[in-house]
Amino acid sequence: MDTKLKNSRNVLLAALSFLLTTTLALLTVVDLYDNGRYLREDYYFDSDSFYSELSTEVDLIRAVHVDYAGFPSKSPKEKLDKDLLSQLNEQRNQSLADKKQEIQERYAALIQQAQQAGKAEEVAKLKMDEENAIKAASSEVEASWEKQVQEHAVAVDQEYEERQNSLAFRDSSFKYYILDGKRSWVYTNIDHQPTASELREVALFSFQFPQNAPDRSSKFSGLSRSFQSNQWKGVIYVPIQPDGYSQIHADATYFDSVRERLMIECGLLAAAVIASVFLLRYLSAQNAVQQLPVVQKSLAVLRRIPLDIRIVLLIPALTIYLVTASEAPFFSLPIRFAHIFTLMVMLPLTAFFLLYVIEGWQMYNDGTKLREQWQRSLFYRQRSILKESYANRSVFFKVALIFALTVGLGMSIAIGMVAIAKGAGALLILAFLYGMFYLVCVLPYIFRRIALMNRVLLGAAQMAAGDLHTTIVAKPRGKLADLAHSLNNIKQGMQHSVESQMKSERLKSELITNVSHDLKTPLTSIINYVDLLKREDLTQEEIRSYVDVLERKTNRLKVLIDDLFEAAKTASGAVELNIEQVNVASLLNQAIAEFSDKIEESSLTFRVNIEQQKIYAPLDGKKTWRVFENLIGNALKYSMPNTRVHIHLYEQGDEITLTIKNVSAYEIDFAAEELFERFKRADQSRNTEGSGLGLAIAKSIVELQGGKLSIDIDGDYFKVIVTFRR
Repeated sequence: MDTKLKNSRNVLLAALSFLLTTTLALLTVVDLYDNGRYLREDYYFDSDSFYSELSTEVDLIRAVHVDYAGFPSKSPKEKLDKDLLSQLNEQRNQSLADKKQEIQERYAALIQQAQQAGKAEEVAKLKMDEENAIKAASSEVEASWEKQVQEHAVAVDQEYEERQNSLAFRDSSFKYYILDGKRSWVYTNIDHQPTASELREVALFSFQFPQNAPDRSSKFSGLSRSFQSNQWKGVIYVPIQPDGYSQIHADATYFDSVRERLMIECGLLAAAVIASVFLLRYLSAQNAVQQLPVVQKSLAVLRRIPLDIRIVLLIPALTIYLVTASEAPFFSLPIRFAHIFTLMVMLPLTAFFLLYVIEGWQMYNDGTKLREQWQRSLFYRQRSILKESYANRSVFFKVALIFALTVGLGMSIAIGMVAIAKGAGALLILAFLYGMFYLVCVLPYIFRRIALMNRVLLGAAQMAAGDLHTTIVAKPRGKLADLAHSLNNIKQGMQHSVESQMKSERLKSELITNVSHDLKTPLTSIINYVDLLKREDLTQEEIRSYVDVLERKTNRLKVLIDDLFEAAKTASGAVELNIEQVNVASLLNQAIAEFSDKIEESSLTFRVNIEQQKIYAPLDGKKTWRVFENLIGNALKYSMPNTRVHIHLYEQGDEITLTIKNVSAYEIDFAAEELFERFKRADQSRNTEGSGLGLAIAKSIVELQGGKLSIDIDGDYFKVIVTFRR
């Protein structure tokens, strides 16, 4: 027996190891496929990222040394672009012309009046004033023009300074020595032109131009052609050791680290493949994987899914698998939650695919399994449904005939419209006759069947509403009439069922009489201690102790009676609910706070996890408080000492779920549903002070509010699940 158990454990361990190694191998393959380009040496210097940096460097060199050549010594007007300067000149000339025209028009009327009046001196004075005004306007326009030129020159100065600073900042990343053949100028940030041997010693990467760039991509050829057109000769290189911070070197280091990581992944892939092959051979030799309980249960769940749906599910599962493997940075450091999440997704999916392989292998070896699962497939069942619909041939043919006749009506209308348009009298008469046949014969038949269907539906609705005295009247012909007779028979069965239910309710009400067992104990104690108090030889200390006992027993009796009334009200549905939007998280926190003293006095440790502090639901706050109070109180009373109580509140879709998990202090050797029975306790010896009504009251309150309360028991592990609708 021990040997068999040990072998089973070894097989399970080997299966889990195979699952892990297979998943790691697949993750490695996907990562190598996505990042395989990084395996090439000096890949960074062939990348778009480096080409963008190199192009920026060339643009800055051209801008600073060519476009802005001699820029500091230029006047503001010389610094401006020709088009911009021409635009400013046009604006100045137009403004001057407008002002001159305005002044001339203003003085023209005055000069004309003075001339007509024969005032020569005034005419001369007005002309002098006109000339002075034109000169003043010209000066104002010229000053405005110079100001605009100065402002644009300042902006160009800033642009030049920015580019010059950018080029200087990049001196640690790039070194260059360029001879401009057009201007016979040298552009450089080093003291001399390096030779080929010097470049091999100091350069991490060098680009000499002009060249045909046979060993580089086409984009470097484009740069070389650009240098040829500008008659540039020289070299641009990346030094091995930068003078300061260099983004180029940082990027190159990153690319090298990725390459090193991929080399390690290649070794990991080889190890994972070897381990997977070894484990597969071991599992095949043992031939016990299919006998593992977890594999059998998983295959049983898989077989519940129709075969054709199962095949379709492979597409989204494979898509999720590839996307997760491709997008997740599984091999990056440091290890984060993303790595765990990737394994949480990939391992189940790998197990899912392996289950497909196992199931496919079994169906390949046993053709009967394939036939059985094919017969349960959705396509096969739909074909079976079609056969079943044809089983009642009279209904099938009637529906098919009505459908065909209705299609014929549409065709006859279309033919009639064509006949009217074409003037075909014979076709119009045939279409009219068919329409009359449909209106006289087919349509009344349909209406009669619809009327009978409506009577059947109305009768069924009345029966569903509880009116069991309804009888559906139908002529004893046709399948709808047979359905009406069947519903009438169901009505009789419902009457018997209602009688049985009423009998069950009477039995439930008789349960109230059984509370004597729980009421008798405190009541007997009260009577006994009252008799003791009647004795005359009691000391004050004895009297106080007896009164304390009486107080506890009366409180106990009060709790039992209150719970009894509460249980009766909730069971009868006579509870009035005040539904409003309630913050369930806040309500739960308040309930836990109410029990804080008892929690501290107990040896229990409460672990509370509320995912959000604002979780709203349409509930009765007071009644929901009673639910939380009963459940937390039960956890306090019935949990094993020195254990943990886990409380978890979270949202999932359109539902709010509360779970309370604890280890029971008492052995639960009966079904969980029995705990919802009134006066049922986990402590069957009834040593605790519970009424046995707490869970029944909580379940009734939750269900009255449209929720659901259930219990899950695993040995002594006790879990209460409360679900509310949002």
